Amino acid sequence: MLGIVFHFPSFITTYLSSYSAPEIASHALLFLGWIPIFGVIIWGGTQVWIDFKQGQYFNHIHWILLNISIPAGAINTPKGMENFFNNLAGSKSAITWKESHLEGKFQAYFSLEIVGSNGGVEFYIRCPDKYKDLVEPALYAQYPEAQITEVPDYIDAIPDKYPNDTHKVFGSEMILQKPSHYPLRTYLSFEHQGEKDFRFKDPLLNIIELMGKMGKGEHLWLQIIIMQPDEQTWAKEGEKYLNKIMGKEEPKPKPGIIGSVASALGSLPAEALKQATGVAIGGAAEEGHKEDDFRMFKLTPTERAFADAIAEKISKIGWYTKIRVMYIGPKERYRKPLMASAIKGMFHPFAHLNMNKLGLHNPATPKDDYFWMVWQMYYKMTRLVGRYKLRALGAGAPPFILNAEELATLFHFPASDARTPILTNIGARRGEAPNTLPFASVGSPDLPDWKQLLKAKDAGHDAIADESMLGVPTPTMEVKSHVQTLQSKTYNLPTSKNDFMPQPGRPAPLPPGLDLSLEPLTDTSDAPPNLPVL
Repeated sequence: MLGIVFHFPSFITTYLSSYSAPEIASHALLFLGWIPIFGVIIWGGTQVWIDFKQGQYFNHIHWILLNISIPAGAINTPKGMENFFNNLAGSKSAITWKESHLEGKFQAYFSLEIVGSNGGVEFYIRCPDKYKDLVEPALYAQYPEAQITEVPDYIDAIPDKYPNDTHKVFGSEMILQKPSHYPLRTYLSFEHQGEKDFRFKDPLLNIIELMGKMGKGEHLWLQIIIMQPDEQTWAKEGEKYLNKIMGKEEPKPKPGIIGSVASALGSLPAEALKQATGVAIGGAAEEGHKEDDFRMFKLTPTERAFADAIAEKISKIGWYTKIRVMYIGPKERYRKPLMASAIKGMFHPFAHLNMNKLGLHNPATPKDDYFWMVWQMYYKMTRLVGRYKLRALGAGAPPFILNAEELATLFHFPASDARTPILTNIGARRGEAPNTLPFASVGSPDLPDWKQLLKAKDAGHDAIADESMLGVPTPTMEVKSHVQTLQSKTYNLPTSKNDFMPQPGRPAPLPPGLDLSLEPLTDTSDAPPNLPVL
């Protein structure tokens, strides 16, 4: 006998004795089953409301597209972009419950884009306009020679709907093959130790060279969307892995009041059985499990490499990341077999087979390998292009976590010793006006628009084009004046390229402009014997 007796009220005893177990279960479902159903309806309605408010919040954001050009010869390293992403993390804001559930506010996100079109390659960053003054100083701090210009969006160069009469599309969205706390290969792994000064072998040049091979009307676009998570909780998964391979027990969270009561009630049968039989259920297992304090000294080389790499990744700021790559070409020059292989292989240099790697997300990839895939191929093309143009973060493949070092490996400006002629660059940085430049006084006339005045003059509107106002110097007028000045001068140039060169058997020639025949010699006895005679 266990010695445990439960005394129920008489109406409960009568009810239990009057109905069978299936009938009691049906009654419980009838009277209590609405509670979880109602909870699901409330949760679903809340999510629909939040999605609706986030759509309104998104529509009120004014986006800008910044083009970044780096002068040839500038010193660029991925470390600079890593610092840039760390500075960009300042965009994270503490969103309250009211802002998230009633106003639909979400964390700001940015789109990093490398665009290859018609043989040229450009770098872009798309951001909300209110963060322009955060993005530009962070870039100038790492790349002082950069030129950042706000430009119109380039996405209108391709159609929205597929199929159409002009273009076809192939591309995909990327996913990580393992959980996010497993790292990719970063730029620190691409320093070639066999060369002097550990020369950096930039893996991004493979992608840039491929983009430079696009012909007329062809496009190869890479899009990396990043957003700061509300909390850096993703690192806890890496900590759990490190504790596991090192033999450390996870600290158990303290149970609340309900958990304490449930734990006490759950231990009653085990305690009663222990008193009746004298055997502790589960006691032997608990006593046999002890923490191995020397587990970390028994790690294999692979486990130690895992531990070091994961510890390095979770030590840096992480970003939600979505990667899209897309090839668009005219139907007459559409090269899907070649570009499909190239897109699959462009991310292989960043793969670490023992750690993590990037792969294609099959539901987002337009394929025609089998007849049933053809039915959805054009639908996937339209959906892929639409998500790219919208810069959608929540649609498509689930986002994953990359830290600042991994992002800097995937998006950075090539180093000065690794630049290619494909890159669109500038000769110098565009300077800003000095702070000491005085402003025009109130009421002073503005500088006349000489272009409009010249057009008016050419059209014969003398009343509009004042001759005195046309005196504003223009680049064209300055060039013409300089050419006329050069043409008015006369130069005594040699008639032959050998006139100033020494000739065998002849005295050394005189420098240009020196004519000794005009200078009379008063005393020829003092003249040097080797003086040339003209």
